[in-house]
Amino acid sequence: MQIHPSIVLFLLAVFSTCCLAINQTVFVNTTKTKFKILGVFGHLGKSHFDVFKPLLEELARRGHELTVISYFPRPDNAKAKEPLPNYKDISLVDSKVGVFVDVIDLKQISHPWYRPLMELYLLRSMADQACGSGLRIPAIKEFLQTDEKFDVILTENFNTDCFLGFVHRFKAPYMALSSHQAMPWPNDDMGNTDDPSYIPVIILGFTRPLTFFNRMQNALWLLVYKVAYEYWFRPIDQVVANEVFGPDLPKLKELAQQSQALLLNTHSSIHGSRPHLPNVVEIGGLHIPSKINPLPKDIAEFLDNAHEGVLYFSLGSMIKMSTMPPEKLDAVLKVIGSIPRKVIWKWEADELPRKLDNVMARKWLPQFDVINHPNVKCYFGHGGLLGISEGVYAGLPMILLPMFGDQFHNAAAVKTRGAAVVIEYNNLNEQTLRHALDEAFNNTSYRENAQRLSKAYRDRAATPLETAIWWTEYIARGNGRFYHRSEGADLPWYQSLLVDVALVLIIVSAAFIYILFRLIKLLLSLLGAVKGTPGSQAGKRSKKKD
Repeated sequence: MQIHPSIVLFLLAVFSTCCLAINQTVFVNTTKTKFKILGVFGHLGKSHFDVFKPLLEELARRGHELTVISYFPRPDNAKAKEPLPNYKDISLVDSKVGVFVDVIDLKQISHPWYRPLMELYLLRSMADQACGSGLRIPAIKEFLQTDEKFDVILTENFNTDCFLGFVHRFKAPYMALSSHQAMPWPNDDMGNTDDPSYIPVIILGFTRPLTFFNRMQNALWLLVYKVAYEYWFRPIDQVVANEVFGPDLPKLKELAQQSQALLLNTHSSIHGSRPHLPNVVEIGGLHIPSKINPLPKDIAEFLDNAHEGVLYFSLGSMIKMSTMPPEKLDAVLKVIGSIPRKVIWKWEADELPRKLDNVMARKWLPQFDVINHPNVKCYFGHGGLLGISEGVYAGLPMILLPMFGDQFHNAAAVKTRGAAVVIEYNNLNEQTLRHALDEAFNNTSYRENAQRLSKAYRDRAATPLETAIWWTEYIARGNGRFYHRSEGADLPWYQSLLVDVALVLIIVSAAFIYILFRLIKLLLSLLGAVKGTPGSQAGKRSKKKD
């Protein structure tokens, strides 16, 4: 019996398809495993935790079991609105300590040339407070005595490693999170490139490209910060951590080097391109919600009727505006009250020092919803990364008045992109503020640059939240391990900087040059000796006679 060729071809096609289906490579995890996750966030700053909160809550929504140690447990109204029974808080709140909200007294703010040293001291003071109060509360002692098991630990990488004792106690892989550009120390811990020739240090606030003097300062301050963290911060934190977690606790640097990933609340469109390891991932805008919510009625009416454009003014959650020195505050009030536009101002008291007809002041404002209103045309802030990220997302030109921390760095980054006017606090007066407002509202280049920046910032392969969730689950599945670890993290500084190689090359080159010099000198002396022999002299005399 003869089989028709078309039937043979059909059977071959079916067989090939089945084989391909059986051997198909799966690149996306399809399992629905639920993990136990521990989140440890020991810093007292609300803006820091606000970056991580959406990730933690979304992990709980997806069925993972979370235990979160922080100063910001979910409030009752949030629990009532969205119960998350698999989200458990361990609160670090101490009524005697409080949190960092409305705590910055502007009368104490100054920016001398040694400001980076003041920032370093502030970082150390905050670390003392976080470790000293956070690790010694009864709830932590009780938690450490449990037999809990976790698949992954999430913790903030900022100004202390004392909370890494939880990694050792529960023997779980961990992933670090940063609410801003990485501090100088995790780059060394992970072997990530840190080149001061063109990557500005987070504390300094240099615009790019760096000048020669900027590069010199950048290199020196980077070294100072790294040395200070290694020989000042870590030894102090080690004492506290050993007291809480036991004398068998490894060196904190060793624990820091075990991080299987570092997620950064940055995006190259704002802060510039720089090399990162595969497990150092940018998730800038993680805190930005997926939708714009309706505004409260009074705020909506105020903005809807502001056809000439609105200035949104907020200096964040930590700064207490009413503490501004009288001469500066008077200048701000005078200028704000005189512009031909409406202003919506986040002010911590019930009323402004004096009534301004064009201003609506509120203790709290739904910032993201406000700045996305079509009549809001400019954002006046302090350079905090959350506000800047939201301003960039909304495509708004900005006026930035950096005060402390990474605010100088963030402000300089947006200024470099041509989307912000930066005012130095030392130079804040009526003239500088009027000039900044005029530029932001009337120089169309700022809005055009802000719109272009917004477009690049929004255009991602995946949302920041999806990226962060994937990395969390990836490590929890046991795939992180040390596959992405850089061998550079284990090199001593002199090998990392190729100092040993340079010394050998210098010595070999010097030896070669010396030997060559001696050979040439010897050859010249031999030639001179040959020319001076009696035979050669007699030959010369005979030639003269002829």
